[in-house]
Amino acid sequence: MRESMLRMEYFETYYYANIVQNVLRNTMDYLAILHSWHEDQQVELFLRPFEKWSVLHSFAQYVIEDLMYESLNDEALVSLAKNTRVDLWVDRALRHHQIKTPGFRKWLAQQGLSIADANEDTIHDYHNDLWLTGELEELMTQLANEVFYVLFSNRALLARLNGYIAGVVRDIEISELSEDGRSLLQKNGVPARVHIPEWVKRAVFFRDRGMCTMCLKDFTGLISITSSDHYDHIIPLSEGGVNDVTNLQLLCSECNLKKGRKLVPVSTRYQAWYSTGV
Repeated sequence: MRESMLRMEYFETYYYANIVQNVLRNTMDYLAILHSWHEDQQVELFLRPFEKWSVLHSFAQYVIEDLMYESLNDEALVSLAKNTRVDLWVDRALRHHQIKTPGFRKWLAQQGLSIADANEDTIHDYHNDLWLTGELEELMTQLANEVFYVLFSNRALLARLNGYIAGVVRDIEISELSEDGRSLLQKNGVPARVHIPEWVKRAVFFRDRGMCTMCLKDFTGLISITSSDHYDHIIPLSEGGVNDVTNLQLLCSECNLKKGRKLVPVSTRYQAWYSTGV
């Protein structure tokens, strides 16, 4: 099977990854941000099993968008007016990712406006146009994919993200869901157990280098490791853990049986593919 490839351009990718990490390290300080991310969307974001657009993709995109809109103010217009070489963040990002767009200045001219005529509402209108024409959606997808690529290997961060989500899920009651959505919970606050897709198993297997994350047993020599018994929910379903690629880790049968349904800290040991040692 030919593997799909992700083009990595690294436009402020580590900056956004660091913001995501800081929020998840200090969830109590950022409850307003976290709540506004999933407000009224808990079922779609957390209970739909094994969506390709994972909870980490979703949160990364939310953070990036929030930071982008924070920069849309009068100070940006002052900078544009003072220096013709200055662009809005969105235009720099689009250009870096080779996504074609006329840019804010040309867009203004098309509207019969100048920088002097523009205000915050004008900048928002420009961004709305970019959403409608698809350029901004393409950009956000690319940026969120890059942040996911950087952070997916960090199991401790994934445990913090899924630990927060589990706290939200535990408060969801079956009676609150639509008739179609009730099958997503096995009981109040507990997601239903579902089949793990092959693409999820492959992603987790390669992220964990084909080894049990607890005892480091090597699975790479096995002909098949398709059994779901080896794919453990970091935050157990019984504790509100969700069916998401970010909430799985690779365990051998013995370690999985030993862990059971307990909340156990994830391993921070990783196979060193490069070492400065002799």
